[in-house]
Amino acid sequence: MSQQEVEQAVHRFSKAVVTMDIGQLMNDLTPEAMVKLQAAAGAGMAVQIQGYEVQSVGQEGEDWVSLVKYLGPTSFTARLVWRKFGNEWKIADADVLATESGG
Repeated sequence: MSQQEVEQAVHRFSKAVVTMDIGQLMNDLTPEAMVKLQAAAGAGMAVQIQGYEVQSVGQEGEDWVSLVKYLGPTSFTARLVWRKFGNEWKIADADVLATESGG
């Protein structure tokens, strides 16, 4: 459980958001986290993402939490809770903390 492993997973997922790599997104998200993110991005925000900025990655108990700002016409900051399932890091929970227009 190294920070480097989690940071690699954060970048892998975020690049998949930018490129809309549905297979990678589905692999990285648990069903519960996927439902929460889909509800938060109901206006189609994710389709228009042009870049991202990792703001922080830190450990909270057994989990790791990343804050990532996704950049686009409507930018948003997501709090992603990463948990190890077998040998893979997956997003176990996700929340959109803030949105802003004009990104």
